[in-house]
Amino acid sequence: MKLLFTGDICFNYRLEVDASASREILKNVKPIFDTADFRIMNLETPIFDEGVGYRITKTGPNLTGRPHNLGFLTEAGCDCAILANNHTGDFGDDALCQTLEYLDRAKISYCGAGKTIEDAYRAWRCEKDGITVSVIAVCENEFGLAEYNKPGSAGFSMERLSDAIVRERSQSEFVIVVYHGGCEHNPLPSPLCRDRLRMFVRLGADAVIAGHTHCVQGREYYEGKPIIYSMGNFWFPWSSGDGIFREDLSWQTGYMTVLKLESGRNPQYELIPYRTAADGSVISLFHEDDRKALMAYIDRLSLLLHDDDYMRRHYMGWCIISGLGYIRALVSKPEYYDPKNPPENIAALRNLLSCEAHNELCRTTLKLAFEGRMQEAYDNEAAARELQKLPV
Repeated sequence: MKLLFTGDICFNYRLEVDASASREILKNVKPIFDTADFRIMNLETPIFDEGVGYRITKTGPNLTGRPHNLGFLTEAGCDCAILANNHTGDFGDDALCQTLEYLDRAKISYCGAGKTIEDAYRAWRCEKDGITVSVIAVCENEFGLAEYNKPGSAGFSMERLSDAIVRERSQSEFVIVVYHGGCEHNPLPSPLCRDRLRMFVRLGADAVIAGHTHCVQGREYYEGKPIIYSMGNFWFPWSSGDGIFREDLSWQTGYMTVLKLESGRNPQYELIPYRTAADGSVISLFHEDDRKALMAYIDRLSLLLHDDDYMRRHYMGWCIISGLGYIRALVSKPEYYDPKNPPENIAALRNLLSCEAHNELCRTTLKLAFEGRMQEAYDNEAAARELQKLPV
């Protein structure tokens, strides 16, 4: 059995895209999709009618998608949309519920979100030729999360995820965890994120597929099981306020993962790199020298996953690149706890304390400052920035 996974898909800045436009966008990669038995794609935007829902209070943008945008997933042959991410709930409960309804109408299954937390943690299952698979999707604890009686995404909980893995092990031969989290734009996972994904394997996952960083990261076999740390964006055209699309090679570059499953054996995988045009007009596969150069870069990132000292020093540098900005938002004022206080005043603080990646970054930066080691962090900044540069 072959399962194909893609990274983030967002329609917010290309709302006009429908099935017809999608055929042109996908024409170069469609043959790859056609070779898979099942296609699992991360849908980074809610899908709802104009006028439905409202912009929730949060940090970061509120992303929008329209029903005809699902033509992109349909043209790709998507079997399961992953909804566990930090944007599925951007326009509230009604918009999220309508997303589920439109996916049902399009006959596209989904996991990672639901009308309750129990629904959100429900696995998607598939079967072919006697091979059975369960996919569980979770995301870091930012905004738009499901609760006991509230729609939303499946916010990461070690207890809930452990229970879900045990449950699905009794249902399927293979259990795959899809994880949405990590430090955006960082080509290496944080030490804690790396250890967390490895723990998923120790808990019983046969493979872990992660994303959210908007850049490629490495991969490894851990205890014989594949961990994909980040595939980067799949199709995420991003326009600035003046209508100019960003020329950011890391943002536009990613890889698909084809997971190969054979009964009685550990999963194997293949990475298929591509680049999306800045305006999203087409996705093109890398060929020859560029493909080799990018794969060599991914190989380097993958080797660094096993160098604890380098991982530690790189993350110290990342505390300067990104952590200092977060620390400045760690502000708590007495008026925040007045019943009349607007929730937007406390959104940043709440996110920094609840989101696993942001919390780790703040804690590590504060620890370095407390121990008088900020100069050591600054000394590692240049190398961390250098590692961000793609060779293509």
